Amino acid sequence: MEQRGRNFSTLEKMCRERAKAAEKEMKYWLEEAEEWARLKNACSPFDVAATQLDCFPELKVNP
Repeated sequence: MEQRGRNFSTLEKMCRERAKAAEKEMKYWLEEAEEWARLKNACSPFDVAATQLDCFPELKVNP
């Protein structure tokens, strides 16, 4: 019975750790979405497209 209690405690700890990690990841992606929303509202569509292409040099269009 004692082993079973330890197994449940281990599973509980694992679930809580995963929930914390998921919360951190969720916050990261929400911040990313907010940043893109700010860019969308602050820049012309051409500027945003250029910003996105800066991340992918192989996709750059020659001026």
